[in-house]
Amino acid sequence: MHSPLSRRDLFRLGDEPGQAARAQEIVHIASLLLQVLPDRIDAVRETVEQLPGAELHSTAHPGKFAVVLEAGNERALADATETLSRLPGVLTVSIVAHLTEQASALDEEWQP
Repeated sequence: MHSPLSRRDLFRLGDEPGQAARAQEIVHIASLLLQVLPDRIDAVRETVEQLPGAELHSTAHPGKFAVVLEAGNERALADATETLSRLPGVLTVSIVAHLTEQASALDEEWQP
């Protein structure tokens, strides 16, 4: 039997350990598509893994990655996006989606 998924699990594709309850805090979530030169993939992957609130996901296309960012404000998302766009070997950074949610709503159980 599968455990129920929260809306945050769906956006983040997994749990974030140690996250405190945040009643009325607004969370910004963005998904990005990065296109990276083949010889820079490992370096970009390492950088994304170091960004707070960032997750890297492979795609079916070599050199293209999906990145999900979660932050407390738009400025943090913009800063992370700019950081990614300035990395050597990053050809494009496309914002696919940006949404806001109350932090408490992200932990609600999701029912398909």
